[in-house]
Amino acid sequence: MCYMNKDKFIIILVWFLDVLGISMILPTLPDLAKYYWVTEHVISYWITAYAFFAFLATPFLWQLSDIFWRKKVLLLCVIWTFLSSLTIVFSETYLFFIIWRIINWITWWNISILQAIINDISKNKIEKMANMWVLWSIFWTAFIFWPLVWAILLHINVMAPYTFMAFFAFLESIVLIFLFKETNKFKVKKKVSFNPFKLILKYFWKKKLRLYLSSFFTMFLAFSIYQAILSLYLSKEYWVSWSFSWYVYATFWLIVVINQVFFLRRFWLKYFSLNTLLYIINFWAFWVYLLLTFLSFGHYLFVFLWVFLLLVPFQSLLNPVYQIEIMEHASETEKWEISWVVASIHSISMFIGPLIWWFLLEKNINVFIASALLIFISIIFVFKINKYEN
Repeated sequence: MCYMNKDKFIIILVWFLDVLGISMILPTLPDLAKYYWVTEHVISYWITAYAFFAFLATPFLWQLSDIFWRKKVLLLCVIWTFLSSLTIVFSETYLFFIIWRIINWITWWNISILQAIINDISKNKIEKMANMWVLWSIFWTAFIFWPLVWAILLHINVMAPYTFMAFFAFLESIVLIFLFKETNKFKVKKKVSFNPFKLILKYFWKKKLRLYLSSFFTMFLAFSIYQAILSLYLSKEYWVSWSFSWYVYATFWLIVVINQVFFLRRFWLKYFSLNTLLYIINFWAFWVYLLLTFLSFGHYLFVFLWVFLLLVPFQSLLNPVYQIEIMEHASETEKWEISWVVASIHSISMFIGPLIWWFLLEKNINVFIASALLIFISIIFVFKINKYEN
């Protein structure tokens, strides 16, 4: 059971305000193209830049919070988020919008500091898992309801979500200043490393972890090729409104939450071994992607959506199953580092995915057959993992 004390409640409140900020701005993507008179191609780089700065900012902010205290760094991030969000509302050109969004992307990844704080206040491994479960449940749930609300409000003003994002950042700063107490009891003296690849390469030298991380990367890349710009894809291929696309996203995240919160422990982890789940996830995704390849030629929207949603329960297993397996093969002293490595690989796939999508589009290559090919490569890694462990 996860006991709720004052410190934990404040962290959950700060996390909640953070998540509101990111989840509410996602529905603005298609409308931004019209607002700034830019192409969908240009808007797609919004996603790649977001992933790139996530990759850079996460380890950097985490290190700073070790050296200069959690509260100071976290508060600085929130204040910058407030100022940049407020400035975005008055940005009349796409160039200035992107400049201030870059600041947003860097400072929003203070969630890595919040995860470190949870690690500080958790008394044992079980409590830490319970606390993280609460945080990520809030995260996924927010992605169901808030995009729906803001997709409706976007009919009024495309900049309305950014106004509210600034408001929530202001509330977050007030909470941090007056209620939050420093949780890092030991100030770490060390040099800040600016090379995010160094740690990744460290674990890729270990053969067993390299196989898991390679499979994880190719799987996430297969999903990232289309997922980040699904609304643009549906608009282009099926001529649906952006509002409709976000109803699809809301359904997507609802299935994710139900599967992870209710079925992950009670069904999947109870009746299947982790090794078996690796095979199930990979083979199921491979065959569904092949089916989507054929359906995408027919322009039957609802048939396409039903098949697409068949991916979701297994995609939602991807992160927890691989995370557990990878953690099992890391020592206690390596677990925090390897957790960051997994998050970084996820960010890299989100960065590369949309770039691949536009390349495939220009070459008139079906995006889903490319995803199927990537998962086929992942299956090879899974077979090698099984062979290595036996």
